[in-house]
Amino acid sequence: MTSITDLPPELLSYLLSKLPGPTLSRVALVCKQFYEATKIESVWQHRCKQDYSFIEENLRGWMFESYRIVYTKVLYPYGHIIGVWQPQIGPYGGLVTIKILDGAIRGTQYLPPVDPKVCMPLRVKELFQIQLSCEGYAQVECLKGPNGPHKLQILPGNSEGEFVLKCCKPEKHRYHESRQEELQEWIREEIGAQDGEQLLFNYDHHIELLRIKYIILNQYDGNCAFQKLHLPGPLDNVPIQPGLFKGTYGGHGIEIISLKYEEDKLRGYKVTGDPNVPACQLSLEVHLDEAMVLTKDDQQTLASIEAIEKEKVVVPQQKDLPNSQPFVNPVGVHDHGMADVSAKLNMPLKRCKRRYYGTGLIAMHGFRNSSRTPCHFILFHENVFALLWLELHSISIFHRVCEPI
Repeated sequence: MTSITDLPPELLSYLLSKLPGPTLSRVALVCKQFYEATKIESVWQHRCKQDYSFIEENLRGWMFESYRIVYTKVLYPYGHIIGVWQPQIGPYGGLVTIKILDGAIRGTQYLPPVDPKVCMPLRVKELFQIQLSCEGYAQVECLKGPNGPHKLQILPGNSEGEFVLKCCKPEKHRYHESRQEELQEWIREEIGAQDGEQLLFNYDHHIELLRIKYIILNQYDGNCAFQKLHLPGPLDNVPIQPGLFKGTYGGHGIEIISLKYEEDKLRGYKVTGDPNVPACQLSLEVHLDEAMVLTKDDQQTLASIEAIEKEKVVVPQQKDLPNSQPFVNPVGVHDHGMADVSAKLNMPLKRCKRRYYGTGLIAMHGFRNSSRTPCHFILFHENVFALLWLELHSISIFHRVCEPI
């Protein structure tokens, strides 16, 4: 009879490559033949690809260009954090991607652009990296602050789909000795202030909101939990593809939402939030079965729009809807960045592709007295839509996040 240990090394390694990574480590202890077979690179190359979508291109740049070392020292202990995450920072949330890039696992934070330029790209900040040291061990480093990489711990979270970043030296995150200088520098960055421009700390409402945000963000600076963020994939036969969009939220500036289809509705959940409506809340809900077709005269004022009762509006079947209809921003409605989007697209926003009834979530500070208020969802372009808040007399513009998240 032939034993499995009598198989040629190439065949034995092929069979072993089908085993899970942790099992391979135990199999290596069985006998010398198994030990030698588990050292063959093709075994770990297969596991890297199957378990973490780690391919030959990803291997370049590592301190040790060995699938076995990268798998056992980095991917197996830390590969579960690769993906898109939302930091649990009070009401503010956030957007963080963790990818294999340039010989390391890198964590990158994406921040909304400076208000009110919704067409500007997201701001990028490097958070941490995991790479191999010269000795062949995983080196986990925090990249915050001006003082270079320093030690960081990655800990399990309280539930599945969570993890925690704990910086061992959060004092290295500071750029200035004085907290007041640190605050001023941070606010300048948030509002895009020019050098020498005075900040009205005591009077400007927007500045005061940022001041509160700075205080809360600092509470999570050294120890923060992250929750998995599941982004929807492309769909067929939908008015607009799902994905991430950045939009205007009045004094809170630009925020990011995740647009997805659920229960025959189009819903937008906040990825970044504010003290009024926090992250993760259902910010907008679009009723796809309540399409609208309005003339220019219908849209001259909010009163004329509100006078049109739903049962009197022509609501044809989706397949019978026109490909284009007039759009007019009603008199007295505050425009948040519409001219900026129009210039970016090099097209006047005088016509839209679709218009639907919907609702938007509003609340007082601290998410008190939350309620859903009537809105119109106005689709201009595959990457641009607007939300007309009827009761708030304002219109918010949303632009697709085009960065490779």
